[in-house]
Amino acid sequence: MKFGTKKIGTKLLLFSIISVIIPIAVLGFVSTSTITSNMEEQSASKLDSDLNTAEIIMNTRFAELKALSTYASSTEGVKTSIKNTDIADLKLRTETLKSASYADLVLFTDPNGKTIASSCENSISLGSVVLKVSNSESNSGFEVISNDISSKFSDSTIKNVDNALALVVAYPIYDNGNSIIGNVAFVDVLNKDYYLIDEVKATTGDESTIFLDKYRISTSVVSENGRAIGTTASDAVYNTVVLEGKDYSGTANVVGEDFLTKYVPLKDSSGNTIGMLFVGTPEAPFVAMVNGARNNTLLIALVGLIIAVGISLVSSRSITKPIKELEDGVHSFGSGNYDKLINVKTGDELEDLANSFNKMAADIKELHATLDTDKVVLANTLKEIFDVMGYLAKGDFSIRADENRERNKLQKTINHAIENVSKMMEGLKSEIVVLNGELEEVTDGLKRAKETSEQVTDAANQVATAAADQSAKLQDTSDELERTANVAEMMYMDAEKSVDSAIDVKDNSEMGVKKVENAIDTMQKITNVIDELGRSIQELGEESKKINEVTVLIKDVAEQTGLLALNASIEAARAGEAGKGFAVVASEIKSLAEEIKKSVEDINRTISGINKKVGATIDLGLAGRDEVDRGVVAIDEVNNAFMKIKESVETSAKMIAKIKENANDASKNTQEALKNVQDIASISEEFAATAEELTASSEEQNRVVEEIDASAEKMIEISRKLAKDAESFKTK
Repeated sequence: MKFGTKKIGTKLLLFSIISVIIPIAVLGFVSTSTITSNMEEQSASKLDSDLNTAEIIMNTRFAELKALSTYASSTEGVKTSIKNTDIADLKLRTETLKSASYADLVLFTDPNGKTIASSCENSISLGSVVLKVSNSESNSGFEVISNDISSKFSDSTIKNVDNALALVVAYPIYDNGNSIIGNVAFVDVLNKDYYLIDEVKATTGDESTIFLDKYRISTSVVSENGRAIGTTASDAVYNTVVLEGKDYSGTANVVGEDFLTKYVPLKDSSGNTIGMLFVGTPEAPFVAMVNGARNNTLLIALVGLIIAVGISLVSSRSITKPIKELEDGVHSFGSGNYDKLINVKTGDELEDLANSFNKMAADIKELHATLDTDKVVLANTLKEIFDVMGYLAKGDFSIRADENRERNKLQKTINHAIENVSKMMEGLKSEIVVLNGELEEVTDGLKRAKETSEQVTDAANQVATAAADQSAKLQDTSDELERTANVAEMMYMDAEKSVDSAIDVKDNSEMGVKKVENAIDTMQKITNVIDELGRSIQELGEESKKINEVTVLIKDVAEQTGLLALNASIEAARAGEAGKGFAVVASEIKSLAEEIKKSVEDINRTISGINKKVGATIDLGLAGRDEVDRGVVAIDEVNNAFMKIKESVETSAKMIAKIKENANDASKNTQEALKNVQDIASISEEFAATAEELTASSEEQNRVVEEIDASAEKMIEISRKLAKDAESFKTK
């Protein structure tokens, strides 16, 4: 088998290879892209989940410190110790809170941020940080502390890192008057503190790091020298996250190993970016999976290509052999050998093509023999047709073709067509003569119709003018009656409103009488209620005196409790360290006793005020009773006035009702007259409109008659021309 770029077999082979390579290449690209995309989506989802877990763990730590801060800021003992500058008590409380919170530092400050007491033995100055967090909306945040301060209470020194990053929670402490008397703060330094980071890794299985600026200060990433603290993030990550305040996702080299990472900014309580939070997972497993998928795709493509080449070689040979047979047969046919037969037995379209070619060769051979015979006959027939067409062009329709031959179908058809045209010309001549006579009669009739239409138009114009004058006069009369009807209608409506108003006044006067009677009864009831109220207030005064006895007893108990608390404090001081906890309880009990004593004094002052107000209320009740008696007399006088008004209203209502009936009759009569005039005006307008339409129709009729007259003249001219042209044809 010979190969060449223009051979069908070579083309089939190339097409087969291409048709296999393209789907495999597309499949490989799509599968690799899909796997890569899925891996990226899964890694991004995993990193988002890891980051969410890290934030939850840190927020949980903030919540723990906030709960303790809230408790400490609301404790009465703390408030009392700050007011009294009891440093020993506050020192004891900071140590207790530090032990409960596992924070590195707990301290109390005054309102200006100056430290009063702390859990650290050294002098601590964190006033600006404490005030900043205490005044923030969340009372918490990540804050930067210098190494000079953080090293006093925490092992936070990292090589090349000048500061420490800390979780800080600070709450203001208010006295009972809602004024700030100090602050309580919890500080948990994150430098070298791996508790939160290790908890994130234990939960997610991935690495996590906390950055201060660009330095790792707490991380689960381990290098050859241990935890990779003190190392820095890449410039691209640092610029995006810290300097621009945006999240960063992508591949990053972490201590010599490529990771799929996500970085988010860490902000202080003022919203300034001071560091980063990192979560990441090694990239190597994802890369290995993508490479494996790509290698498998290449192997499948190679096997598919080998199979496609083999199938193409076999199939192209079965196609090119019959095509070669067809090629040889075509060459013989082109040389004039019509007896050459093509022998193809493939059972497919190639065999059908070979059979069709053999039949075509036999038909062409027979056609050649027939064409030689018909050439002479066709030449004689064309000459005869040319002669007949020459006579017809001159207008001679008496010529006929010779039908006395073997093939005379064309001659008979031509003769039949000539006879039909000749008969049509004869009929046309006679019809044109009749048409000319009819058109002359139509012209005379149109002239008479035009004269009649002009007379009708004049009459219609006169009728329309008269109808328009009549309609205008009736319209004026209608307008006058309509105004009269409106006046009558308004009179009726005013009368009707007057009747309604009179009825309302009558009803209101009756209602007023009833209200006055009810007011008298109510005044009597108010008098009775005032008497009862006076007796109840006197009894209340007697009962309030008994409350004084109870408050005296409570005051005595509070004083005894204060003495017991003082004794307990003395005993706790004697017990030393073992009695510190009991000293706090004794202090709280002492504060409670003082509060109870103050409350009892407030109650006594309140009861004294109540007794004075009870006496004043009794005096006001007696004065109110006298006023009610005078009110009863005044209401009785109002009742007599209402009775006289009621009689006058009834008389006015009868007179207004009579006016209403008369106004109603006048309105009905005017409306009836207006309706009759409007009906006549409508008829007149319709008559005028009809006259105008008649005038317009007459004018339209005149225009149509003129157009028909013009058309008739054109038709006469055309008919004369047709008669002249028809005479030029010879039919016999």
